[in-house]
Amino acid sequence: MPETWTVVLPVKPFHQAKSRLAGWRSASRQDLAHAFFRDTLDAVRDTTGVGRVLVVTNDPQAAAEAALLGAMTVIDHPRSGLNAAVRRAICQMRALAENGPIAVLTTDLPALRSAELGHVLAEAALHEKAFLADRTGQGTTLLAAALPQWLTPSFEGNSAHRHRLDDAHEITGLDVPSVRLDVDTLDDLHLARQLGVGRHTQDALTLALQTRWHPRHAREDHSP
Repeated sequence: MPETWTVVLPVKPFHQAKSRLAGWRSASRQDLAHAFFRDTLDAVRDTTGVGRVLVVTNDPQAAAEAALLGAMTVIDHPRSGLNAAVRRAICQMRALAENGPIAVLTTDLPALRSAELGHVLAEAALHEKAFLADRTGQGTTLLAAALPQWLTPSFEGNSAHRHRLDDAHEITGLDVPSVRLDVDTLDDLHLARQLGVGRHTQDALTLALQTRWHPRHAREDHSP
């Protein structure tokens, strides 16, 4: 495994995230998106072989927290989508003359385990480009390359198919459910809770339930 990975975490503004978690009021979805990011960031920072974390975002809270925890930050402005954010991170790495291995990881992995991520990175290190599909086999949760200039992101939609067409090695055969489980829907969230979510997500869920906003029956909160 390489001595040092740079892991890029593209972070959508929390107030715009998790719109598909239907049934939760907007404030709860925002809190959950924030918690998913914090649990993902904590797990990445604890992963063996990760030497640098680079957070790309135009959310002030995400940028401030990332910097406080020792991550580099790149302001994603103007925001033009996930792939553009990744390319911005690549430009930052090249500007710093950093040529080590790089991996992009989605930030909605609240059950992420550092040991499982370490296994994925170890496998990715054997290939010039590699990716890990999500649990559906259609999306991508991790995209990696031996050098920043070799990283060609094609996230969103059926991204796994596009990464296969780009000759990236598909990582299979590893028992790493926490790295495959990005949470977009209530079913995803249920599965993540079965795996065991991180403390930030657990706190956010507890708070939401304490305020009596049940995920299946709550109405959207339009109060100012």
